[in-house]
Amino acid sequence: MIQKKYSAVVSCGGLGTRLKKITKDIPKALYPINGKSTLERCISELNNHSINNILISLGYKNDYFIDFINKLEGKYSINIDTFIEEKPLGECGVLWKIKDNLSEEFFFINGDLIYSLDFDRLIYFHQRLSSNLTLVTHTSDHPDDSDLVSVPNGSLIEKIFLKNSKKFEEKNAYLGNSGICVIKKDLLNKIKEPKEKILSSVFHHIVKNAFEMDIDIYSYNTTEYIKDMGTPKRLRKVKEDLELGKVKLKNYLNQQSALFLDRDNTIIECQVGEYILRENDIKFMEENIIRISNIAKKYDFVCLVTNQPSISMGKLSMERLDSINSTVIKHCLSKGLKIDVVTFCPHHPHKGFENEISILKKDCFCRKPNPGMILEQAFLRNIDLGNSLMIGDSEVDLKAAENSGCKFINVKNL
Repeated sequence: MIQKKYSAVVSCGGLGTRLKKITKDIPKALYPINGKSTLERCISELNNHSINNILISLGYKNDYFIDFINKLEGKYSINIDTFIEEKPLGECGVLWKIKDNLSEEFFFINGDLIYSLDFDRLIYFHQRLSSNLTLVTHTSDHPDDSDLVSVPNGSLIEKIFLKNSKKFEEKNAYLGNSGICVIKKDLLNKIKEPKEKILSSVFHHIVKNAFEMDIDIYSYNTTEYIKDMGTPKRLRKVKEDLELGKVKLKNYLNQQSALFLDRDNTIIECQVGEYILRENDIKFMEENIIRISNIAKKYDFVCLVTNQPSISMGKLSMERLDSINSTVIKHCLSKGLKIDVVTFCPHHPHKGFENEISILKKDCFCRKPNPGMILEQAFLRNIDLGNSLMIGDSEVDLKAAENSGCKFINVKNL
């Protein structure tokens, strides 16, 4: 193996048993989808962002890969090495074998992903927070069988839910692990290598151990296209999306159109002067949700934008708000409306509440009708506000849309 510093590791050692009837003897990472294999698509994405030193870990039918990888190395301006696992090391076990040859920060990518990602934005987020471990996350299409995280403040992961754990039944979260992460190499010195007989995934080994050691883990929530093709149903879906051009278009290198969505009295009921403080307070506005779901199809993603002054009043914690929003998001998903992003303002300009949090009592730029929440998302996700829409129920929502340059529709007029 050539001695170099790897800036990306791609895991391709899986058996691909769920796709056997379709792929036959071809490893799933090499199976052509619309004329190009998943592995080549992955290498092409890395090459586009000048991530040039790559290690591919191989296990099952590793001999199928060698000639193919040599061709990829000739086709792209990239250096590719392989590590062949004589015994199964699990998804992430190879990292300890090549630790000395990893760059100080490196990407880890599952080899069965179809994706298009602006890696520069991801690494900026990771470095800005001095993160040891950054998971790329997104609203899960199938939260009941996904590894999930709870991120009350929008970036720091406060809880993790392993899909095979008994505690998974207690979860109330919506952000799923995408299969892409950024790891600081030093983290591997703090976490022990998994036993060879245990097929450990990054989430179930590195994330779990880091979380138990109180090492901060961050969530980079993106609406860019990331889907695994590891089941027949998902394979059909990625084929369709590739044919429609959705994969590349959702990359943040391209301007996005967003549907900004108010929450209270737009998709759930809330009496004037009252607050939603627990999950049992939620009453869904079903007809609105269905109508909005049809409009959402015209936009690249949906962002919930909500004032939550009850946090500054001391009535509601961010953790409880995250749980409430998780309940809302999962219900909307069941009705065909996928909410991809949540942003909220915890401030309030008036003092005098019994348990108020004084540091949050201020006249801020994010509280609607100010445009702060919308402008922040426009910066983070390269949103074309002129081609975006806000749906809400009040004059406050109308002004927030006008102040940010969005179009506006009152939910009562849908």
